[in-house]
Amino acid sequence: MKKIAAVGFALACLWLVFPVAAQQLPKAVPKVTPGYGPDHDQSGAQFPQDPNNYGKERGVPPAVLAELKKAPTPRTADGHPDLSGFWGTAGNGYAVAYGYFSKDGKTYYTDAGGVYPPGGDLTPEQVADRKRRLLPENLPPYKPELIAKVQDHLEHHTQDDPVFHCGAPGFPRIGSPTNILQTPTELVFLYDKGERNAFRFIPTDGRGHDPTLNPSYYGDSIGHWEGDTMVIDVVNLDDSTTLSGNAPFHSDVTHVVEKLRREGNVLNWEVTVDDPKVFTKPYTQHQTVIIGLKGGHALEEAPCAEHDTGHLVNSD
Repeated sequence: MKKIAAVGFALACLWLVFPVAAQQLPKAVPKVTPGYGPDHDQSGAQFPQDPNNYGKERGVPPAVLAELKKAPTPRTADGHPDLSGFWGTAGNGYAVAYGYFSKDGKTYYTDAGGVYPPGGDLTPEQVADRKRRLLPENLPPYKPELIAKVQDHLEHHTQDDPVFHCGAPGFPRIGSPTNILQTPTELVFLYDKGERNAFRFIPTDGRGHDPTLNPSYYGDSIGHWEGDTMVIDVVNLDDSTTLSGNAPFHSDVTHVVEKLRREGNVLNWEVTVDDPKVFTKPYTQHQTVIIGLKGGHALEEAPCAEHDTGHLVNSD
């Protein structure tokens, strides 16, 4: 009996010392619902999403958006549209993580957006789509001599993209604000979750840009009203950031004009980027967001710890 107990104790010790050997990854990948899950903080999050909508923006159906615009536009005491509140693209909840073994069973791929099919390899259609994205006509208007550099950055974005390594997304890549606080002389923009809890202060009291400031991730912003549109002029952007997912670099003279216009419960956000050092002409990005449920949202801390680089198995 003592010998049996001793053997059992020894086996238990081996289990503790070599847990990886005893617990191998399952060959059958658990099935999960593809696409994006609902975020209860976002009004309209119940709208169905296309799980195969690879590379396309998910959002509110046009008919619903039109109804949301018909609501009365609230105004502040000074008569301007009230931009305050929580704003989010309905339906863009939290991504469902995917995981697949490679065809030889040696590598386990993980992907938050559901891009990789079983086997860990892109389908021919997805490969073709990614190639189309790198064509000059589908990129921002970079100067011809810079196209090859842009394509190389995008081919190796996991190495070159600062956001992948917990860097700041910068402006305008950060997108439209999550929360807006509005006073007669200032706007405060707050950004949630994956945007590293960023914030911007935009004076609207008529002052000019501050020439003493150092370049920063989100630049020097000043705003003014043009009718019902808030127009924000942004300069002094640090050139270590990226402008968007497909604009991997810019220069130290980047100038951005940001516009926000509220229509009922809809906020139209638009930025025009001008950088004569790298672009042949200005180009525009836009996003449409809707007001969130009152009391249904709280800003969440979004810490970032870089632990993915060591697990990369290729350079894309």
